[in-house]
Amino acid sequence: MSIGEYYKRLNLPETASPEEIKKAYRRLRAKYHPDLNKGSESNVEPVFKRIQEAFEVLTGARAPAVQSPSAAQKESRHTQARPPRPQPQPRSPRANERDTDSKPWSTTSDRWQAYRSNEDRPPMRGANRHDKLYVPLDVALNGGHVPTSYQITAPCRQCGGMSGGMSARFNAGPCADCDGQGKTALGARCGTCGGTGRASVDRCAACQNTGSESYWKTDQVAVPAGAWDGQQLTVPDGGFPGANGGTAGNAVLSIVILCGSDFERDGLNLKSELKVDFVTATLGGTFETHLLGRNLRVAIPPNSAQGSVIRLSAHGLSDASGNQGELRLQLVLAMPDAAGYLTDEQRAQLKQMFDDAARRGKSDDNAQ
Repeated sequence: MSIGEYYKRLNLPETASPEEIKKAYRRLRAKYHPDLNKGSESNVEPVFKRIQEAFEVLTGARAPAVQSPSAAQKESRHTQARPPRPQPQPRSPRANERDTDSKPWSTTSDRWQAYRSNEDRPPMRGANRHDKLYVPLDVALNGGHVPTSYQITAPCRQCGGMSGGMSARFNAGPCADCDGQGKTALGARCGTCGGTGRASVDRCAACQNTGSESYWKTDQVAVPAGAWDGQQLTVPDGGFPGANGGTAGNAVLSIVILCGSDFERDGLNLKSELKVDFVTATLGGTFETHLLGRNLRVAIPPNSAQGSVIRLSAHGLSDASGNQGELRLQLVLAMPDAAGYLTDEQRAQLKQMFDDAARRGKSDDNAQ
């Protein structure tokens, strides 16, 4: 039989694209499927099988049949003598699945076509992924990127998911010994393919012929400055893969802010220690430091004692309403670096200065 005959069965020109072949097959399958033609199964079954054969030949799943011209004319006359009269009735998918296994016309090939009909569904978008995103404190305040990893199960990337179940037998092509019939010339079951009509399939090393694999996916998530606990970020296409080539779903991530050991958190307020040399603490002045990814200039009041707290408003965390806490810095006095370079004379002068200050303090106390 020529290839052109198979195109005619699908009412297509020989220049039809693979997508046009698939669309025509779906349309005719819905029209002539025996499940959808109650009372006319015997009429539509031969037409349905010829449509199925044409689709498999044109998509490379089956080798073309060798048929004499007289046999082709006989087939054409048979088709004209018994025109199908479809009477479609609405049925649930579950009911169709039960009939597929119970009706006399249901063969292994027909059951495979019912399975194949699910595989030919249009692309479906993947499911969204809902997860927590753990954000360091400095990134929550200043913004930045945070990596997130999660495990997904998707069609095997090596075999495209075609090594699992009936998909593997379909994709392998017809059995060479029985020419895809599943039987020998004497009618016995083919021992090579076990009656399936399909060639054996090589084992996929990646998924072991399960058709799917699990792997870790990593995304870099952009976190805006001033992020808050519970804030939800949406990452397009960061969810699970879609079916039948559909786009992936989104990742919906809920922020959880992590504080390091150097900081304490009280609601939106943050608390940490600030080491200041005792000269600056005594005289007062500006002290520069780097905290939470920021360069800060902190004003130290004169005579600041050990443990005193300096509060910086609007330097803490934010909430969904736009409120912002404060940063509380508890002073820890330290020796200045230059103390190691003082001479004995300078040390004596320093001691004399503090002794004089102490005497003036006692005099003031006695006067009161």
